[in-house]
Amino acid sequence: MNKQEGNIMIRDLDFIKDISPLFEKYVVVWGMGNLGRKFLNEIKSIGAGKRGILLCDSKDEMWGKTIAGYEVLSPHGLQKNVNGIGIQNIIILVTVYSTQMQNEILRNIEKMFGDAVEIYTECAVENGLYLNINNPYIDEKIRDIKLAEHEKNILQMDERFWQRENALKYFAFLPLHNDDIILIYQMGKVGSSSLYKSIQNYNRYVLQCHVLEDISVQEYDLQKLLNLKSGKIITLVRDPVARRISEMWENMLSRTRYSAAADFNEVEEYYFKEGFWKGDREWFDEQLKSVFQIDVFRYPFDIEKGYTIIKEGNIELLLMKMEKLNDLEKVIGEFLDIDSFQVRNANLGKQKTYRFALKEYKKTFSLSEKELENLYRKSDYMKHFYSEQERNEFYMKWKNYPGGQDA
Repeated sequence: MNKQEGNIMIRDLDFIKDISPLFEKYVVVWGMGNLGRKFLNEIKSIGAGKRGILLCDSKDEMWGKTIAGYEVLSPHGLQKNVNGIGIQNIIILVTVYSTQMQNEILRNIEKMFGDAVEIYTECAVENGLYLNINNPYIDEKIRDIKLAEHEKNILQMDERFWQRENALKYFAFLPLHNDDIILIYQMGKVGSSSLYKSIQNYNRYVLQCHVLEDISVQEYDLQKLLNLKSGKIITLVRDPVARRISEMWENMLSRTRYSAAADFNEVEEYYFKEGFWKGDREWFDEQLKSVFQIDVFRYPFDIEKGYTIIKEGNIELLLMKMEKLNDLEKVIGEFLDIDSFQVRNANLGKQKTYRFALKEYKKTFSLSEKELENLYRKSDYMKHFYSEQERNEFYMKWKNYPGGQDA
């Protein structure tokens, strides 16, 4: 459980793992926009909400409307109904995506019901409905239908993903701008969004991506484009455990990564299978080296300063530790020829809809001592970028979990 927004309890992680409350209690869907209607249909399609469903919305123009046979109540109307049912017999699904709107609804719920009600936000509902296809309350025939839908959607999503990616690869790099190409090219969840938006604030044209291998379409070949003008690439490294936790929650909805019958354990196993951290090392070979022929491990890295600049041909590469990002503003500014450059943090986990689930997850997260030993004491990858003291600090941080600093 997770105490947030005053004294109320948001139990998002519990719901992602087990949606049984949908079948055991009255279900309140608060927020009847497109998202709320979508979730209402999903709840009904799996046979949940049989004890009763109540709809609520904060906007007065929605009050009294009928959706799927249910009247949309005002908060006051909801309170009257809940008083008759009993607070212990209901759950509330906050079905709006905006974190600001979520917080407003949560404050309203606290005023109405105190801390006695079970609450789940959009993140929990979205993931819970997908990752609990094997819940025993779901009828076998319904489960088969949903599994077939999952399989179909996975194939469609995979096809759309690659079609979109190929279009971006072949056309986003056309030399439409007079500026040198500035490319932020790195693994996910290493602070690239903050850097990307910060550079944009200085009216510089910058591209951001994680994957570029196999670009080889004649005049749109990235190498050929780079030969027409100079290119500056920025890439970052980060503590692999912290990066993986952030990546897992950021990409929880990337269904193509899991089986059609995936549950939360399968998702966690995908990101934290044995030797998971080796993927960070492989990224430099499979992406940076294969595309730009730059092997960063052939060059010394200034561990104390936290960065190095590599020059090969007409490409300059700034390689940094994310943990030093805010300390390297001057270095970034000089590299890009931007005066008084400042990094503005963006894409923070605490601003995400998964913020409650993430905080709960950190209370239970742990790794084996053997895995920590291999990563922080034996890994050549970590030794290349981080000092013995830094690696020991990472080791002790994760060894002492549950609890600890924010990932």
